[in-house]
Order: sequence, then structure tokens, then C-alpha cells
Amino acid sequence: MDPAESLQHILQSKRIFGELFYEVLFRRFPKIRLHFDGVDMERQALVVTMALDSVVHHADGDYPAVRLYLRHLGTQHHRKGISPELYPMWCDAMMVALETFLGELWDETLAAQWRKALNQATHTMVEGYRKPEAI
Repeated sequence: MDPAESLQHILQSKRIFGELFYEVLFRRFPKIRLHFDGVDMERQALVVTMALDSVVHHADGDYPAVRLYLRHLGTQHHRKGISPELYPMWCDAMMVALETFLGELWDETLAAQWRKALNQATHTMVEGYRKPEAI
């Protein structure tokens, strides 16, 4: 199994992956919750779930639209005062949530692939901090 196949499993589930992700994120890093004051978390759970598609596509190839979207996402985070130093925490929580959600489908190879994809995506997002991107 690779990230694209595991993403299909996530998207086909009746459970919204993002709900689990935010439970993990806020439990592991409670100070991050401050960045979500006033945010519709039901919507945000869907947004982060769908953003995984961009993470997977970015890892699979150099798609200009995906790169632009990720840089734009970085610009949005920068404008909201979200420091790139928080991204490793986000990635760690994402890895825990992926492992929990995927259960028996999770193995070391899949973990390494997801970690690489998440790191690539967050690296591209940081580009949006240096050169603001609007779409």
C-alpha cells in the first residue's frame, strides 16, 4: 500500500479523518488550539482531510496547480500568524492520526512514504511565507 491507496481508504470511510486528526493534534499540542479560535471545526476537519489529496499529488509529481495551492496555503498560514515551526508538530500529529485511522494497513514503508510526502508539502507551504501566493 502507498499513500495514494491509503488516501482512497480514508476518503471511502464513513468516518471523517480530520476529526481524528484534530483530536490527536489538540491532545498532543494543546497550545495549537489557540490558532483555531472561531474556526468551524466540522468544516476544518473536512478541509484537512481533502488537503491530504494535495499532499499525495505533490509527492507523486510536480503538478503546478498543487504547488501553487500549497504555497497559497502557506501564505494563508503566514497571514494568520502560524509559524512554520509548528509544522513538525502538525506532521507528528498527522502521522499518529494516519496510523490510528489506517490500523492494520499501516506499516513502516507506508509510514516513511507519508512522512516524506508531508515534509515535501510543508516545505512547499513555507515557500508561501517567503513569496506570498494568492489564488
